[in-house]
Amino acid sequence: MPHPSSSVWDHHIEDCAVCTSPDRDEPALLRCAVLTVLQHGVFMVEDDIPLAEILSDGGHCLRGLASSLGGDETTPVPKAEQWPWVDAELRLAVARAAGLDAVSTLDARIDGVLATAARRTPRRQADLLERAAEQFAQQHAPASRTP
Repeated sequence: MPHPSSSVWDHHIEDCAVCTSPDRDEPALLRCAVLTVLQHGVFMVEDDIPLAEILSDGGHCLRGLASSLGGDETTPVPKAEQWPWVDAELRLAVARAAGLDAVSTLDARIDGVLATAARRTPRRQADLLERAAEQFAQQHAPASRTP
């Protein structure tokens, strides 16, 4: 997967209250990683990177974002052993955005839904990724802290 020319991940880190929190936990970082790949995936499909590649290479994408021009190798990204989880969450988020009401990453219908989505035009794939990012962000919004 080509390295992106902009540092989307660093931009996310700067703006994300969860990522900048001193008590950031690993699950929160993983959710932010999924959201970052979904958001950046919009640009990747417009650059003719196949949807299947985006959804199966999320960890490499994040590493590329962290090491791109202006990026920082110390930017927190999930460990390599966590990449399969990130990829599974990406697939599930896109399948849900495509209309599947899956309850787990083991739903047998996900492959069919994603294969259909991959045949869409790049613009429709980008729209699907945008919808997936919005839904994922809403589903995993941090609880507001009230004193």
